[in-house]
Amino acid sequence: MIRKHLVGATQLLALWALAACAGDPAAPGTPASSLQSHAPNTAEVGVLMATTPLVRDAALARDITVARRIGSGGGSIRIPQLGFTLTVPRGAVARTTRFTVTALKGKAVAYEFKPHGTVFLRPLVASQHLAGIDVPSGSTLQGGYFPDRSLVDASGASALVAEFIPGSVSEDNRTFNWPIRHFSGYIVAW
Repeated sequence: MIRKHLVGATQLLALWALAACAGDPAAPGTPASSLQSHAPNTAEVGVLMATTPLVRDAALARDITVARRIGSGGGSIRIPQLGFTLTVPRGAVARTTRFTVTALKGKAVAYEFKPHGTVFLRPLVASQHLAGIDVPSGSTLQGGYFPDRSLVDASGASALVAEFIPGSVSEDNRTFNWPIRHFSGYIVAW
């Protein structure tokens, strides 16, 4: 009974979060002629899907944020203590941009990216090293896009995502990589 009410409350909160992202006049599918700011609106996101994020062996006591300016030549931004790297390929942005990656506190392997809503000219690549993370045996990993951090349970028990993104695990099973085409929040799900 409590779980049913929790799911209902989470869904209402999700709708509130999506409404907060709505209202951007840019049309979905607009070609990225330059760096664009466009958060998906409710119609683009559609139905939220429940999933389970991977969890860290040790919970983060607080958010960890790293920022770096990256230009059209490309570059990367890392959170080394968490084994996370975001690679920005050459030509992904038309001008120098301040990229911010925030690992969310708690056990869930979840990140927020800024500038929120930015759409890239070429997909970025997120890489999560899997050491110190509980990866269930036989699981298939994928990225999961969430429009608001309130949709991720910090304990790692659940998350609501608007999109699943296929990725790949390295041959040595040590790293999971997935593409990022726009900025918001992402988890590694199984």
